[in-house]
Amino acid sequence: MKVRSAALWQARWNVAAPGLLLLLGACLGLASLGLAVQHPVAPLALPLTTLLVILWNAARPQVLWFLLPAALPMMSFTPWTGWWLLDESDVLVLACLAGAFARWGVDVQRGRTEECMPWRRSFAALWCAVALSLLLGVLRGVGDAGVDWTTIPAWNEAMYAGYDSTWNTWRVAKSLAWALLIGMLLHAPGGAGGRGPARLVARGMVVGLGLVGAIALWERAVYAGIFDFSHAYRTSAWFWEMHVGGGAIDAYMAIAVPFAVWAMWTSTSTWRWAGANILMVLSVYAVLTTYSRGVYLAVLIALLFMGITAWRFKLVPAGGSARGRRTLLAMVSTLVLESVLVLGGGSFMAERLAGSGSDLVGRMEHWRSSLSLLKSPEAWTTGLGIGRFPAHYSREVTGGHYPGEALWHGDAGEQTHVLLSGRHESGQHADLFALTQRVDLTGAGSIRVRLRATGERPSTLLVSLCERHLLYDFSCQRRWASLKPMSDAGSGWIELRMGKNLFDGKSGVASLRESVFALSPMHIEQAIRIERVELWDSSGRQRLLNTDFSKGLQHWLPMAQGRFQPWHIDNLYLDVLVERGLLGLVILALWVLWALRGLWEKLRQGDSVAWALAASMVGIVSLGAVISVTEVPRVSLILMILLWSSDGFRGQIEDVSRCNKS
Repeated sequence: MKVRSAALWQARWNVAAPGLLLLLGACLGLASLGLAVQHPVAPLALPLTTLLVILWNAARPQVLWFLLPAALPMMSFTPWTGWWLLDESDVLVLACLAGAFARWGVDVQRGRTEECMPWRRSFAALWCAVALSLLLGVLRGVGDAGVDWTTIPAWNEAMYAGYDSTWNTWRVAKSLAWALLIGMLLHAPGGAGGRGPARLVARGMVVGLGLVGAIALWERAVYAGIFDFSHAYRTSAWFWEMHVGGGAIDAYMAIAVPFAVWAMWTSTSTWRWAGANILMVLSVYAVLTTYSRGVYLAVLIALLFMGITAWRFKLVPAGGSARGRRTLLAMVSTLVLESVLVLGGGSFMAERLAGSGSDLVGRMEHWRSSLSLLKSPEAWTTGLGIGRFPAHYSREVTGGHYPGEALWHGDAGEQTHVLLSGRHESGQHADLFALTQRVDLTGAGSIRVRLRATGERPSTLLVSLCERHLLYDFSCQRRWASLKPMSDAGSGWIELRMGKNLFDGKSGVASLRESVFALSPMHIEQAIRIERVELWDSSGRQRLLNTDFSKGLQHWLPMAQGRFQPWHIDNLYLDVLVERGLLGLVILALWVLWALRGLWEKLRQGDSVAWALAASMVGIVSLGAVISVTEVPRVSLILMILLWSSDGFRGQIEDVSRCNKS
């Protein structure tokens, strides 16, 4: 009876599946291309690249497992685009999914279902549990924000809405939605192929880690100095989500560093081994220059796990035992020498270590305040809603307010403008929060700024032009603009002369530093209405983009330089508990344990890919005690891709249906 039922289900699936899969692929493809054509910087190049990615994934569906881990760490250009709700990483993911699902539909139509991987009860149950967690989290989030389903928001309203809005629920939840779709592809024809995805993921992680290491080295060389370890500068690489703090790079490095060891261990030639050693040097350097005590410990735990399990299960390097001894010596030497260089060659880390006690007290108080947001049994069970922590913390916790906000307004019949607020207390630095835009000042000469802005009362706006990568200022010019109250109809334009371009005459790597224009309110609890901002060079050329905010906050990026608590719980488990409740936390724990169980069995058999994946899990599980991840979609998606890729190690058990030919 069960056999007949399964055969009937299979026959119905073979009839309906091609159309459904092709329709899904088409929808995803249109979404990726539709987003790409609206790109503020590359409206022609990005759609063409997106189309090529779709075709590439349609031709070779498994490439998704390599391409996403390799490219996601670099696929965000937020400081130049201002995009917040979606970014280039979403274009990439949608394009990969579009090609893969379209190919799945074609394969089913051609009768290639014998090549698909059977759905197992454990996988199906886990997938449904994760989907349930996502659904409940989104429903709780949009319900908590009070969504008006009768109105469709404008593009600018949604794209630049901010962390207090309903759209933060969608911003955070999208990575989980992408992960569910990616998980389905494991069961497409040729989509799993045993350990195929896991090995591709491992190779993609090696490439992604190399890109992050190279960017980190460039960043240090240009801004802080490669061997300057006393300057209070922490590496952030290409993780622009850290414009409001957080540990995006910390979480990524904890996940990725074990793959540098894997690359060394599996190198079959001297040249590859040498390249893997360079990758290890870059990786350790990037980790050390984050000056994050949490990531130091997490990476150390992951590497110790790799060492102990390699010894315990007698893992054999690809190049033989002699290569294994050289690998171990090279890895230990890299760790020791770079640690001595970074930690002993400067004073910054010593200062951070000296403040560890007070930092821990402050962090524990922050955790208690975060847990106090759960005020009902329902909140403890299903959470406040995905992405709703910042809104609740900033409103309900004493002293938990944002250091500032930049809210775009473009109501019908009203001139587009930004309400910029900043200081909330007398002890807060004036420029702790700013509205920024990257600006090219090559050959600009003397610079003047014109702006039209008013305050609730007579107030002051700080206008600055600085060398900056993300959070840290270097050479700056600052001017103060006195603003009249909004009731004064004759306020008009304000003009400031910034003087000769301070970036002229820079030589060497300093000439590569980027210029950032910033606006910061000076007075306590006063919102400033900014209608237009212009920056003119000596030849009369306008250097700013979207000067009247008619395109929302396109090209503009709100940025904090301290007081990051309202945006981050700084604990993965508390973060999931507060936003998704005990149910979401249990589902996450089951997902991780499910992945580790499959990896452990293959690790005991000496599988090097399972070894690296398991160490990666150990690293992020350790770091989760002091860093939250879910609010950074790119990094959390990489983690979920690693979790799914472990499915190929679990063996052919618990079949729900067999993918036989109809």
